[in-house]
Amino acid sequence: LPADAAPLQRLRALNQFFFHDLSFGGNVNDYYDPDNSYLNAVLRTRRGIPISLAVLWIELAQGLGLQARGVGFPGHFMLKITLPKGQVVIDPFTGKSLSREELSERLEPYKRSSGLVGDFDVPLGLYLQPASPREIIGRMLRNLKEIHRAQEDWQRAIAVQDRLIMLFPEAWGEHRDRGLAHAEQGNTARAVRDLETYLMHAEDALDIDAIAERVAALRRAEN
Repeated sequence: LPADAAPLQRLRALNQFFFHDLSFGGNVNDYYDPDNSYLNAVLRTRRGIPISLAVLWIELAQGLGLQARGVGFPGHFMLKITLPKGQVVIDPFTGKSLSREELSERLEPYKRSSGLVGDFDVPLGLYLQPASPREIIGRMLRNLKEIHRAQEDWQRAIAVQDRLIMLFPEAWGEHRDRGLAHAEQGNTARAVRDLETYLMHAEDALDIDAIAERVAALRRAEN
């Protein structure tokens, strides 16, 4: 690229390099493979999920002087690039730029399921706010958490939960989920400690009775 290349020219060159020359793209054959969330694996395989691909793309974009940020769009992480004449939103899974109409269409199922229709509808721009680095890491970890839980890989799930609690120490639901994972691993004392932390702080939660019963059962088993 010439030193005076316009932002749009830089963007096009980066997309050509990342998605075509290097062939980075979404892992459509095994979307729920944990490796899709580990950057060292994504660099090796050049396959990932939207958020891991986005993290790599943003790093390159910032090196080119582009104003690029990640967007925690519901259900699908996006890229947002600010250009002199407006903004571009790109799907990091495919490299395709998306119009307002396409973004609104993708939002419809989420809006309906969340009751955000009619008088409760909100502008599209609210869904395109940039995500902070902490929010991006949190979303990546929660993706891994759900994969490890679904695969009943409790040891790796606990490792992910440790990091989530380090990032968000007052996210009491994460303490609960780590406690439940410890229970599955047979780590009774640790499970009780996490679950009691949850009960102490999540006073209005709907699952308090169920968690209290689980703690009582764990204590009986320990004795």
